[in-house]
Amino acid sequence: MDNVTDFPYLAGVADIDVTPKIGSKLAGFAARTEDSIGVYLPLRCIATALTDRKTERTLLLISIEWLGFYDNTEQVRTMVSAATGVPEEDILLCGTHTHCGPPIRKFVDADCREGIDEAYLAESFAKVVTVAQAALADRVPVRLSSSTGWCGLAHSRRRPDGKGGVTWAPTLEAPHDHTVPLLAMHTADGKLKHLVFGYAAHPTAAGAILEFGGDYAGFALRELEEQLGCSTTFLQGCAGDQKPFVPNPAHDNFPKYPIPEIQAMGRRLAEAVTRELQQGRWHPVAGELVIARRVIDLETSVLARDDYVAWLDSDNAFFARWARENLAYLDAGKRPPTAVPFEIQTVCFGESLALIAMSGEMSVEYALRATKELGHHFAQVWPFAYANEIVGYVCSERQLPEGGYEVFACMQYIMKSGPLVSGTEDQIFAAIHGLLESD
Repeated sequence: MDNVTDFPYLAGVADIDVTPKIGSKLAGFAARTEDSIGVYLPLRCIATALTDRKTERTLLLISIEWLGFYDNTEQVRTMVSAATGVPEEDILLCGTHTHCGPPIRKFVDADCREGIDEAYLAESFAKVVTVAQAALADRVPVRLSSSTGWCGLAHSRRRPDGKGGVTWAPTLEAPHDHTVPLLAMHTADGKLKHLVFGYAAHPTAAGAILEFGGDYAGFALRELEEQLGCSTTFLQGCAGDQKPFVPNPAHDNFPKYPIPEIQAMGRRLAEAVTRELQQGRWHPVAGELVIARRVIDLETSVLARDDYVAWLDSDNAFFARWARENLAYLDAGKRPPTAVPFEIQTVCFGESLALIAMSGEMSVEYALRATKELGHHFAQVWPFAYANEIVGYVCSERQLPEGGYEVFACMQYIMKSGPLVSGTEDQIFAAIHGLLESD
């Protein structure tokens, strides 16, 4: 029953709690500086080990209910590889991007939130190693299948203002992605062992509350596990400009939803998954497991000196500091740093499924373009973001002249010289095509 032809892969899964202690800091909102006061949903790290039985190559997919791994990526990959023997290039790290998790970014969080809890980080990294080892030990023969569901929860947060710009407000008049990609793993006895699902919407429905939790995605994970009796993994899509929103005549903008309403959002996403499990058109996933990655240097623009000077007196401390740091380079006769190392990691199962992991807060337009351009080559294309060493927001070419948070203000918060240069989107897609169409 478990011959290599019918069950060409091995799959193993394990999870571990990574909830910080109450009273520690939270990350995700620059204005939130108070300590945490509770936990509305525990945070977990989930590791999935997938092995091609013919080639013995193994993918380690590690998802954590944090903002992401950010500048801890190299350290964690090194630790996991040393403990498991899986090469670093075959380890894929991603975050659900909850904004009710711990500070973990060495640069941003350590500098802006009175430091990060190094003891907590060390303990969590050790747990990541433990859960990766456990997933490898849990492997059994499986067959894989994929499908795509639908959920209308996500809205763009870039509403056109009618003047060529945008306002921060929910809209379906801007690009959005309501697909729910799915990967199911069944054992030889027909049982569903594990389910990976994705969606593109910022997990910020709760707003800047003082409790730890995984937002709508965390609730969807728990709902599915309870209903299906198996483990699940969530991959955050290209949600850089997307938020969950339930239309209501009482409010025209994104509200701060109470926890019961966020739980309902998670249930709604879970229902989209179970509906697809029951009624969807599932396709077998087969073929050689091929993993590749490439790091390219994106480039940010350098503004005129007067443009930096104009921000020196900003009431926003982040923006004023951004101006000072860039002016310091110019005043010293130097050019501010502009290179942004950006990783793309691809995971292919023959021509049946291609996963494209991007290390940024990607505009949803990257997902739409990827599925359109690569759909002829693979039965299913699954782009997602918040993977590996996240570099910040990556807007689309179309969005550059519109401006807005995802184009400019986001770069000020992370002390980049300015917006990404024109041509960035094509540069990224040239690299993606190079990785996936090298044959």
